[in-house]
Amino acid sequence: MAQYFLEAFKGLLTVQGIVYIVAGSLAGVILGAIPGLGSSTLIVVLLPISYKLDPAMTMALFISIVIGGMSGGCIGSILLGIPGTSSSLTTVWDGYEFTKQGDPVRPLSAAVTSSFLGTLPSVIVAVVLCKTIAEWAVRLFYWEYAALCYCAILMVIGLSKGNMAKGLFGAGLAFFVASIGTDINGAGRFIFFNMVQFRSGLNLISIMLGLFAGKIIMLEYARGEKNQKVDIKVGKFKWPGQDLKKNLIGFIRAWIIGLVIGFLPGLGGPVASIMAYSTENMLAKDKSKWGKGEIMGVIAGETAKNSAIGGALIPLIALGIPGDASCVQFIQALQMKNIEPSPLLMRDNPIIVYTLFTAAFLSAIVVVLYETIGMPTFPALLKIPYHYLYSVVVILALTGAFMAQRNFFSLIVMLVSCLMAVLMDVFGISSLPFLMAFILAPQVESNLRLGLSADKNGLAMFFTRPISCVFIVAGTLVLIYGFISPLLKKGKKSKNDEARDKASKIND
Repeated sequence: MAQYFLEAFKGLLTVQGIVYIVAGSLAGVILGAIPGLGSSTLIVVLLPISYKLDPAMTMALFISIVIGGMSGGCIGSILLGIPGTSSSLTTVWDGYEFTKQGDPVRPLSAAVTSSFLGTLPSVIVAVVLCKTIAEWAVRLFYWEYAALCYCAILMVIGLSKGNMAKGLFGAGLAFFVASIGTDINGAGRFIFFNMVQFRSGLNLISIMLGLFAGKIIMLEYARGEKNQKVDIKVGKFKWPGQDLKKNLIGFIRAWIIGLVIGFLPGLGGPVASIMAYSTENMLAKDKSKWGKGEIMGVIAGETAKNSAIGGALIPLIALGIPGDASCVQFIQALQMKNIEPSPLLMRDNPIIVYTLFTAAFLSAIVVVLYETIGMPTFPALLKIPYHYLYSVVVILALTGAFMAQRNFFSLIVMLVSCLMAVLMDVFGISSLPFLMAFILAPQVESNLRLGLSADKNGLAMFFTRPISCVFIVAGTLVLIYGFISPLLKKGKKSKNDEARDKASKIND
């Protein structure tokens, strides 16, 4: 392990590596701070460009953007009262109250420090656990892989809350879209108008560009979004030692919650921050300050959403399952280089994995250095004209869609995906179940077919093998819970439930 870390460190200390980490981290902070964009948009736009890059450096760039974006989301939440990302929604409730009271430095300092202390230890845990889980996972066969993918998809639908029928519809739509092309036997499926372009299937990059970049631009222009006026002056960073010392137990609880939630496929930062905030709110002796300027509300949400980063890396690296929405882009970037994310990734491509880990450590340091030293510049980030940013995003998205397959058909796919994303937003269908199902659908199909043909017992093998059966039962129970939990609450909707619904509508 030490040898791989040393090689990764040497690779990242080159001019290219330093530029990727610094530029990626700062770009992530900026886009995370600006409401409506977020780090995922930038990663999707950069996906086609990454085809020409070294895969290890691509992972370094992407993880830097994710860490910067996750931490930068608190800036808009605290200074504007508008979450920069869905993960920073809970920070608005108490962080913005401090700003209205004329003290934005205290919540910003606590948020920046909590973000750093949430990220670094979680990545260390990922380093330790990934190898162990991967060594266990290589013993799995077709039946377990199919059941694992089935469980991951149902967990995204069942745990994300909201309308379960819409979540199922999104996943079903993804299975249909993923089935367009040729199957593993070479037979054509849904070859519309007998166009040969459909035979190779629909490119994930073009679809994601439509789902993220295209949809954001269309919706923001349709809503007439404009820059918020920011006349706030922010002073220098102040070490929040007393706040952290006073709330140490709550900080540790929030970190653990974030790590566990991050590990569950498809949940990530938004759910982690809400769970941590609601837990600390429930356990607080004095609830009178919550929602009116309670610093623990800022610490809990920021710690949990950043510790979820390390948690999400564990299933990505150890199992080849995307831990959250940004991990989908990591998988696509690797697949573009004919590297299949799986339990064999650490054995076959250790440099890529340890470069990712090392870049995460370095990026966390770059982000905290900028946010502590450059805190007075935060208001300037929120004054960047949207029409400049959106113009750049449109150009890069169209260019990236064309580069994905070097034909105009990919542009059409992107535009259709954009229209589909807008309709999904109108009808309240989350894009996360769609993305998760789309990326896992080929694995479900191939392993299901191989599992059925590998043994004469057919479907029964999925239930007679213990691990496969556990995955199937766990996924099914989570789905059932998602259906019955609203009935158990009998219409009682708490502030956290409303926040979760709102968070699902904001692209991270």
